[in-house]
Amino acid sequence: MRENLDELSAVLDQIFPGLASDTARFAKAFGRTLYIHLSRENKLAQAVSLIKAEQTGLWHIAPDGSEIERVAPPQAPHYDFEQIKAELAELEAYDAAWNIWFAAQGLTPLRIGYEHLSADPAATLLGICEALGVQPPNAEDVRPGVAKLADETSLDWMRRYHSDAAG
Repeated sequence: MRENLDELSAVLDQIFPGLASDTARFAKAFGRTLYIHLSRENKLAQAVSLIKAEQTGLWHIAPDGSEIERVAPPQAPHYDFEQIKAELAELEAYDAAWNIWFAAQGLTPLRIGYEHLSADPAATLLGICEALGVQPPNAEDVRPGVAKLADETSLDWMRRYHSDAAG
């Protein structure tokens, strides 16, 4: 997470003082490193998803629909244009901060879109294995442990947001 990067870098700087860059510290601590930038292309959908999770307390469900992670008692979600707008701006700022950091470090990360990952996790994993130069697992064995929480409410909120933002 971008908001944790500076803290990690500071800790590694204490362990390995005098290194000139974050990438130098990461290489010293972890060896050869593949930088992967996992980002959601549809930031509005991501903002809606985060807000719904915060409001309902439900963050993850299994493919069979059973709850995996609930952090608060169940509550009905409610549309909030200003909250979505603020979350969207924050998500866009995080992506921009990552891009600035990658450029400053002279890195070209392996870029993976969440939408591609969720649509075809096996192909995404195979691409990562190829980039790492490691033997990939059998693609038939790759099954996500979570299911999407997006639903008709999510779609409604996105439509309402577009409408409210336009008018």
